[in-house]
Amino acid sequence: MTAVTQGDWGQRIADHILKTSPPDWQITCWTGPANLPRVIDEPGDWLPPSLPAADLLLVLTESPGLTDLAPDLAQRAGARAVIVPVDRRAWAPPGLIQQVRQRLEAAGLASAFPAPFCSLAPNPRQHPLIRAFAQRYGSPLLSIRATDGRVASCGICREAPCGNTRYIAERLAEVRLTDAAEQAGLLHHYYPCWGGMDEDPVHGTHTLLHIAATISQKAVARAIQELGDPPQGEDDG
Repeated sequence: MTAVTQGDWGQRIADHILKTSPPDWQITCWTGPANLPRVIDEPGDWLPPSLPAADLLLVLTESPGLTDLAPDLAQRAGARAVIVPVDRRAWAPPGLIQQVRQRLEAAGLASAFPAPFCSLAPNPRQHPLIRAFAQRYGSPLLSIRATDGRVASCGICREAPCGNTRYIAERLAEVRLTDAAEQAGLLHHYYPCWGGMDEDPVHGTHTLLHIAATISQKAVARAIQELGDPPQGEDDG
């Protein structure tokens, strides 16, 4: 896998994945230009001569320009699948995503545009490379052990790519089970989450930050509900 970064947000995610990924994962990084124009007429002016060969390309965009370059970068890397997380709509507006998706499809490449990134979950319809990534990083999947009505420990089966899930899990010990989901929402903000705070055009009145915090809360609530049962790792829908 090659992770393409552009600024602090993407670098934080890339660093966390490098630190916590399975030992058999081979990950390289490339830092893209910081000041890309919104509309790119000549992609070759901004692309590297080559990218490390990778089956999966992770484009951690922080501008519409880098989002627009995703198909070109994928072809330079020889990728078979591309993930472009959307944590701020200004970086990847819906219309641009549609254009990029169509270009990737025309090139025979699978793609995913999770919004926010921590909404990504494995399902049988995904390309195997995207599915394999989503089994490890994306929508949090937790297991909780309890003692006397309080969280004794919180295990991570799947985590948010930014590291937020670990931050939450490490701080839930001794929290009352009845308060744990709400506390997870607060901790999610403290980390902090970089999700956009503007009203999202796709999700209506909800912001991506709100959606991400709700995902963390639901992960904890689900783990509490399933105390003693093994967590299920895939979504059918």
